[in-house]
Amino acid sequence: MRVSFTRVWVLILVILAMMATSGCLGDRNWQYPPSASGTYLDNKATAAVPGKAIVLPLEDLRGDGVKEEYWKASIPLVPYGDTKYERPEMIKNPEEVDIVRFDPSHDFAKAIAAELSEAGIYSSVTYAKDAQQAPADVVFRGRLHSTDWNRRLYTYLLGPVGTIFWILGLPMSETTTDLTLDLRLTPVNDPTKVIWSMTMDFEGKQFDSPYYNLQNAVESYPEAIQEALKPAIADLVGLANQDPNRLLPR
Repeated sequence: MRVSFTRVWVLILVILAMMATSGCLGDRNWQYPPSASGTYLDNKATAAVPGKAIVLPLEDLRGDGVKEEYWKASIPLVPYGDTKYERPEMIKNPEEVDIVRFDPSHDFAKAIAAELSEAGIYSSVTYAKDAQQAPADVVFRGRLHSTDWNRRLYTYLLGPVGTIFWILGLPMSETTTDLTLDLRLTPVNDPTKVIWSMTMDFEGKQFDSPYYNLQNAVESYPEAIQEALKPAIADLVGLANQDPNRLLPR
């Protein structure tokens, strides 16, 4: 049985290696705005609040769970095998299709700063490593709760024989990416006084095969942070337009 399982995984890994070398997996590095749209959110304040804001790196509160069970898909009558990472960027030897290169605490904060700046909510919005790095009136502080990566590999109850369906165009796997974070606005000199806050979450799902979506799966994180930010940007733009003093220290 052990030899049989080894041969199965040699077959699966060969297929994955072929896809990787053929360029199907694309660029696995972080980029923002999302490459699919190439644009920031289209929601802008009519006039900027007269103040300077900075966005600090997010506090990382994620777990560190790892589940690697693709091998279950090699067993006949078992419909799929799952892999799940709570910190996908920290996995040392992931399969090629599971490689994610980003630094969520910093990359997400930079994306938030960019979206706030593009929305014109404040006179100035920049990313800063700490509150003393740049002069500011207010600070956006956030906490990152989840960036779960879950990929389910299908072999259609047929074990290694089921991989033929991948070649025929049926889905090879389904990837689910989850993003949960909260963001709060405080005076630069008083982090305990919350001027504004919001919790945001987004879950993205998509199927892939050797012919489609393998690159898009990893791009789901830039898309997730942009989708999660939509209600926050809309709320802040509304306040900037209707009651700008709400967004300044009192």
